[in-house]
Amino acid sequence: SRSSSNVRDVVRMAGECGASGVQFDARQQLKPSELSETGRRQLLHALGERDLSVASLTFPLRRALHDPEHLDTRVAAIKQAMQFAWDLKARVVTCRIGRIPDEGESAAVGRLHDVLTDLAAHGNRVGVTLSITPSGDAPANLLSLLESVDSGPLGVDFDPAERVMSRQDPVSSLRALHAVVTHVTARVALRDADGSGRETPVGRGECDWAELLAVLDEMNYSGWLTIDRKGGDDPFGDASRAVQFLRNVAGS
Repeated sequence: SRSSSNVRDVVRMAGECGASGVQFDARQQLKPSELSETGRRQLLHALGERDLSVASLTFPLRRALHDPEHLDTRVAAIKQAMQFAWDLKARVVTCRIGRIPDEGESAAVGRLHDVLTDLAAHGNRVGVTLSITPSGDAPANLLSLLESVDSGPLGVDFDPAERVMSRQDPVSSLRALHAVVTHVTARVALRDADGSGRETPVGRGECDWAELLAVLDEMNYSGWLTIDRKGGDDPFGDASRAVQFLRNVAGS
C-alpha cells in the first residue's frame, strides 16, 4: 500500500490493513538525502516488527524524461532513488516518464532512448529495475521502447486505472505486456460520459480483477501489487478494503 502520510503513520497503517509491504515516494515522502544509514536501519527494523518490507519506491517527475530542461539533474535523482531502493532491500523503482514521443520527434526519441539506456545500465549495477508507468502509450509502443534498451533491466509498472482512463482494455493490455511487467499498481478508474476518467476504490472501477489476477498467475508474476489510493474521503479505509478484496479474489 502507498500513502502520502508521514513515514511512521504509513508503517502503522500498512500493518493494520494487512499489507505485506509499503511503497514510499522517494521524492517527497522519504528522500534519500534525508535518511542516514542509521535511519535506514531503524526504518527496516520498524517495518520488520510488523512483518512488512519496502515493496518498491516511486519517483514522480515534474517533466517528461525526454524533456531536455534540467535532464541531467532528473537522471541523477532517479539514479539516487535506485541506489536508495537497494539500500532499503527493494528491487523496483516506478517512474511515470511521460508519454513516449512519436517517431517523427526524432530528437526526443533519441534522448529518451539514451536516458533509459543509462538508467538501465545503472540498474544493472545496483540490482534495481526501473519500472515505467505508462501515460496512455499503446502496448506496442511500450514493447518497442523496452526492446530497444539492452544495457540492463527495464520494465513496465502496470496500472489498470491508467489503461481505463486512456481508453484501453486492462486485460488485453496486460496480456500484450506480460513479458515486461515488473510491478503492478492496484488502482482502478471509471470513464465518465465526457470521455475523461476518475479514480475509484478497488472493486468498483472498470476492471475485471478476477481475470487480471488470472492473467498474472498465467504469467507466473511474482512481483508486488501496490495499492495506491489518492482520492476519496477515506483513502486508508479504501486501501484496507482493497487488500481484503484482492486477497478474496485471488483465493476464489
